[in-house]
Amino acid sequence: MNDFNEIQLMRQNEELLRKQVDAWARNDLDALLSLYNDEMEYVDIPFSDNPIRGKQDFREYLQSYNAQFVTGSVRAEFVNIIASGKAVVGELSCTARYVGAGAPDGGVEITWPVVLIDTIVNGRVSTEHAHFDSQGFAKAIERSTGSAPIAVG
Repeated sequence: MNDFNEIQLMRQNEELLRKQVDAWARNDLDALLSLYNDEMEYVDIPFSDNPIRGKQDFREYLQSYNAQFVTGSVRAEFVNIIASGKAVVGELSCTARYVGAGAPDGGVEITWPVVLIDTIVNGRVSTEHAHFDSQGFAKAIERSTGSAPIAVG
């Protein structure tokens, strides 16, 4: 592959990641899932013993995960993006109003770091590894309520 083609793929993969994060933050699961291959695999690193395979299972996972946040409250800012012709890595800072387990009435504003590592095949995400600070949720809840830490995720 020549340099021009590699640069084009890098740009396309970066744009793909930006579209993913935007669709997730808007909770637009149809738009998000359209960016993944049918036989995709998602690995949530804090819970890596349970990879999610296929779009339908991923949709169900996302519905449950996104239900932890007030719709429309999720914001994701890119800290770094590294792209190649076959993969893209994004480091993000995410903020949302958390209303999941242990949250006080009305929820609590939380911020947590995320690193997404995506393998791209035929212009779509084939595998995704999500590294995030699952303890960040518990710490934010603890600070807002003064309660003991709880397990969330």
